[in-house]
Amino acid sequence: MADKMVQNNWNILVITSDEHNAKIMGCAGHPIIRTPGLDRLASEGTLFTKAYCAYPICAPTRQSFITGQYPLEHGQLSNSHVFDKRNRTWAHHFKQHGYTTACIGKMHTNHESYEYGYDYRYSTEHISEEIKANRKSNPPQFDPADKLIFDSITDIRGEKPSRLHGKVVNDESLETDAIMLKEAVHYLKSHPSEKFFLHVSFVQPHWYWNTSKEYYYMYDPESIDLPKTVPGELESNAVVYKMAEKAGWFHNTEEMHRLARARYYGSISWMDNNVNQLLDTLDELGLTENTLVVYFSDHGDMAGEKGLWLKNQMYDSSARVPLIIRMPGVVPAGEVNDKLINHVDLFPTLAGLTGTQEQMPNDISGVDLSGLIVGGESENALVKSRQFTFSIQGLKSADSVPMQVMARSDRWKFIQYAQEAPDQRYVLYDMNHDPEETRNLASEEQWRPVVHEHLNAIAEFLRGLRKPAYEVIRKEEADVT
Repeated sequence: MADKMVQNNWNILVITSDEHNAKIMGCAGHPIIRTPGLDRLASEGTLFTKAYCAYPICAPTRQSFITGQYPLEHGQLSNSHVFDKRNRTWAHHFKQHGYTTACIGKMHTNHESYEYGYDYRYSTEHISEEIKANRKSNPPQFDPADKLIFDSITDIRGEKPSRLHGKVVNDESLETDAIMLKEAVHYLKSHPSEKFFLHVSFVQPHWYWNTSKEYYYMYDPESIDLPKTVPGELESNAVVYKMAEKAGWFHNTEEMHRLARARYYGSISWMDNNVNQLLDTLDELGLTENTLVVYFSDHGDMAGEKGLWLKNQMYDSSARVPLIIRMPGVVPAGEVNDKLINHVDLFPTLAGLTGTQEQMPNDISGVDLSGLIVGGESENALVKSRQFTFSIQGLKSADSVPMQVMARSDRWKFIQYAQEAPDQRYVLYDMNHDPEETRNLASEEQWRPVVHEHLNAIAEFLRGLRKPAYEVIRKEEADVT
């Protein structure tokens, strides 16, 4: 397998979604969701069950997977910060190795029209005036009964309707993801004989869940699954409990959660259909056998679990990401891989899988895990010693301490909060015996060695992060035209 990685002239197709909860896929064992595209990809490739984002918010984590660096290193600390145009990305790297490179869809750099090393860039800024005019004359419409419920949802921002809502789309071709799909298919058909690195970035299932009738009504709120709550589970994670209480999440009813979850599912199924069309295009062009396909999301969504929505949290529904890699004849087909992997690892791992490790940037934190993916090889000393992966959240400056740091080991998830009160500072979950993260063990005497081990790992991790190469600025301070 390793020889084939080097010998073949592999194309690379990276497909990303936004806010996709890793638990909600057919191939992940979900009982209701219909995701035939992702299920197909998993049956022909490997599904990863312990893949984590670098930061459970859109912009910071997106720049982590294109650089192999954590946000404290690449400088986009939040959705309000700017990703410096001079940063080196995977597009620069693969271009050096003979690839034509393209990114179609959302990057969330706050420099959306800039190329960042890509030969071709297509974003919402490139959508034609004709399409924009058609959108205004034929906008999506609320289902009146749904709107009454959406308007009753308590949202952190206090908006009405809540961000947690969807509308019925009359003309799907006017929606952003449909436009990006069409552009991506055109790109593939225009470059069949070139070695390409193509990143297709879909927005769904990020709110708002605007889809055609087929997908909007695909799931009945009455019969949708709803995760059970365990008494006291949030109180044992005091920081999250206080956040949820302040935001008003506890005022939302089961009816609200069911409706929002059903429309979120419809958005996932539409996104899945778009993924499937990209796979069909590879088949049509005869590119399947020499194209490495990777699917993942930027982060998850709590999707009503524990009464919470959106991201920002270190629970698996928010911080864990779906990840599937298909590489015919190299990556095992139909397998499930439980090795720890992070957004920062994807860039070096793709290079390892395609034999393009030379000239990798020397300032990345990610690790090449290709050997562990293709056949369980673990001779790399760095990989052998790597017992943890990390996610951070809540950064105000390049010198700030993250508000949350998660250290994930094979069995344990440990969260360190920047809190003064000792009883609110640490959370420890036994992921083998409590995968739904309901019982905080951090204060129990028998688990103190585990707490100290993970605290030491976090301290070493934070010490090892490099300073950003360029000045960290917020978008209101910069010229982002």
